[in-house]
Amino acid sequence: MRELLVLACRAFPPEHRARRSDEVVDTALLAADGSVWRVVRESVSLVLAGVWERVRVEPRRSLRDGVALLAGLLALVNLAVALYGISFAVHPPPPPEILGPLGFVFRNPYAVDWWWIAFAVAAAGIVLGLVLGNRALALGAALANLGIVGYDALFLAANWSMRGHLNAFAFLRGPVGYPVAQEWLAPAVVLALATAVAPLRRRSLGALSLTLVAAMLLVVLARESPGGFFFLRWPLAAFIVLAMAVGWFAPRLAVVAVGVSLALAPTVFQYLTTPSYVYKDPVVTWVAAPGLALGVLLPLAYLTRRRLT
Repeated sequence: MRELLVLACRAFPPEHRARRSDEVVDTALLAADGSVWRVVRESVSLVLAGVWERVRVEPRRSLRDGVALLAGLLALVNLAVALYGISFAVHPPPPPEILGPLGFVFRNPYAVDWWWIAFAVAAAGIVLGLVLGNRALALGAALANLGIVGYDALFLAANWSMRGHLNAFAFLRGPVGYPVAQEWLAPAVVLALATAVAPLRRRSLGALSLTLVAAMLLVVLARESPGGFFFLRWPLAAFIVLAMAVGWFAPRLAVVAVGVSLALAPTVFQYLTTPSYVYKDPVVTWVAAPGLALGVLLPLAYLTRRRLT
């Protein structure tokens, strides 16, 4: 029962004394008087109080706190993308079907080589550095991550070549491969910049375990989704809309919305400028592109107004 109350206290902001003091838990146990139902009721009360406290202090959050949140989210997804490639060694997907001219040759997208291993090590280094509050480790791993992704995007996947490692996601989108190896370059750039600026503080090893579990969950969902990590487009879109609606109140959300929109914008631009024989979804042209533009401009206006006032 005590563990449930301790978990409920996690709803409070990290700097709140309720997360570190045993007084709140002991008081709730006394109020429960040994009743399981009362313990559950006290836990719900603590969660509601913690959420209200988070809402109350949210407007006072600094912009750098938003950068820290952005770095953490991108580091989580970056680790999941890297682990996705490592999962090929455990359970490779069905062989890809690519339509091309006679003699057309492409590398096996499901082979785990030094690139995937280096990518996974760098991605894990970023997460470990952020959890330990070690900027040298986190930034060094982020720069290495950027170099690894950049090598794949600028050299192996240049000129619509299908040699890029991240094109493994393209083969899940249908028989006509769409090169996606360059799509992760912009997020890697934003991740490196956010890691360099974000305020870091040491967290418990439990946070590292939760990060690994969340990354593995993303990998499983990506393996089950026909488009790989493409399923993330809906929660990201919902988050950007939420940030545009309440970014004036919650500056951290505005910062994350700007960062995520900038990370996704090059992908949408590349999609819109692909050759005419590649099918273009009208939703991307008329909804996603304007939405990302607003996802940058509107939260940026909130942040500018906050700085001026």
